[in-house]
Amino acid sequence: MTSTESEISSNSNEIEVQGDKMFPSFTQCRPISHPTDIEECLKDPPEWVNRVMPLKKRSGYVIKNVVSDCHRIEGQIRERTDCRTVPKTLVCHDYKGGYLGDSYVPFEGSEDKTLVSDGYPFYNWSQIDYFVYFSHHFITIPPLAWTNTGHKNGVKVLGTIITENLDGVKICDDIIFASEGVMKEFVYQLTDIQRIFGFDGWLLNIENPVKNPFILKHFVNLLTQRSHEQNSESVVIWYDSVTKDGLLKWQDQLNEENRCYFDGCDGIFLNYGWNEEKLKTSLKNAGTRAFDVFVGIDVFGRNMFGGGQFTTFKATQAVRKYNLSMAIFAPGWTHETMDKERTAVNSFSTFLNRDDTLWASLWPYLYTHPINEFFQTDFHLGLDSNYYNLYNQNRQISKILTPQHWQDLPSELPIATFNTSDCLKRAFFESRNVCLITSEGLQGGNVQFKHRLFSCDLKLQGRIGVFYLIRHKDDSDLEVQLVTCGNSGSIKTIKLLSSKKELLRNNSSVLEVNYLDDSSIKYLPVFNSMAKRHLRILNSYRGSVSLRMFEFYTTSCDLLDIEATLVSGLSVLLLEFGIFQL
Repeated sequence: MTSTESEISSNSNEIEVQGDKMFPSFTQCRPISHPTDIEECLKDPPEWVNRVMPLKKRSGYVIKNVVSDCHRIEGQIRERTDCRTVPKTLVCHDYKGGYLGDSYVPFEGSEDKTLVSDGYPFYNWSQIDYFVYFSHHFITIPPLAWTNTGHKNGVKVLGTIITENLDGVKICDDIIFASEGVMKEFVYQLTDIQRIFGFDGWLLNIENPVKNPFILKHFVNLLTQRSHEQNSESVVIWYDSVTKDGLLKWQDQLNEENRCYFDGCDGIFLNYGWNEEKLKTSLKNAGTRAFDVFVGIDVFGRNMFGGGQFTTFKATQAVRKYNLSMAIFAPGWTHETMDKERTAVNSFSTFLNRDDTLWASLWPYLYTHPINEFFQTDFHLGLDSNYYNLYNQNRQISKILTPQHWQDLPSELPIATFNTSDCLKRAFFESRNVCLITSEGLQGGNVQFKHRLFSCDLKLQGRIGVFYLIRHKDDSDLEVQLVTCGNSGSIKTIKLLSSKKELLRNNSSVLEVNYLDDSSIKYLPVFNSMAKRHLRILNSYRGSVSLRMFEFYTTSCDLLDIEATLVSGLSVLLLEFGIFQL
């Protein structure tokens, strides 16, 4: 795998080192730099390992994305597909060598405090299956911030084992693969590291010749077996580098040279120099395991099909043509390659414009994982115009938002995969990002389009609370709808009205709900607390910001979609949203 020399050197200046050793400390997540440091790391792990969040279980369904998926008219319900029957998406973090501002561990209870001023956040978790934290250190342990952020979104987070160059040859031949006994001890150490630090598996990146390929093959098999025995959901993925004979020779496809490693683990991450013929070969050789072939896509575009960068969508289109999984490497390119001096004043919005452009172009080749738990969000990305702190990241709109000013990137256009209606768009409020819901680009006469905000697979029963905070533009206003499916299989819409009605409908098709007035909120502790929390914004933007809270009762049903309709005006800013059990 590739990182520039400047990336690696900048990384070494960011990581605190104790003497000549490098391993996790009390205040910082760090890698393990050498096999001789493993024992000491395991003997005295840092306190923050007790703060790792468990992996949340995801819905068993996904939704295939289509370009015009941001809105609908009556009667169009999206098809749900078993997640086991579609290809997967892996994101491999490679940002300036890793372990920068994302590595710091705040004191417990102070996670919301400012850590550093800038950094790269990944936030499109609903679109991916695996996240690999990558660096050029021997054992990359994912920082707590990334493990917890991935886990609360149901995404498995993997560490990396890498050996490369002459130092890698020495580590492999003289230490970890010198004998069967030493290799087995190394396997036990790795499974202990994974268990103690609470992540979900490994990317194996051996990028140097290996003198004992037989031991290497056994290592891949044994590590996968032991990882599965410890946690049946663990994942071990082999990077396409060393051949069955121990030669460093990238194949860019699944073939007989690397098949032995593929057979011994959960998947293979193909090198980036592939073409369509090699995709066909990989598909044929994978047989029933086509979804375990992750085709490497380097966003920097180094030796890449389609050129990478803002034309990365060409590679994803080719991969999905053959129904293979994909591994997107270094998406932080959108942040790392910004002209920081030119964009110093508005670097946050510039980054989001670039990042949204990249991910919106990939939208049709991804699958959305629906939300399967109650949630509240202000859409914070872990980055705003003032600070970077992944611990503060909140849930995002299920649809990848259209960038605010994608037209500012003329050299990269046209991007045919964009939804030019722009009805769910990136916008900003105070120092952070929010969602602009607009009908300006839609043509439909008097049709009131239903804009899809959150895809869900959530069981509702009993008393349910919902709130949303919006900023009106001129006379604009919106109504929120919850699309549900009863246990009988019938579809029912719960309408959270923007203006009060005396006679509310409640039948098999629709339930209408008025928002709570002040006198009701006063006697409902949850809502009263919420109203107090928003007093500053409501007073500062009196008349232009509305906080609406709803309470309703429902028999057992499944929430499928949360949608919004503009009932007046052309645009509304959605600042916060939440749904919870009362």
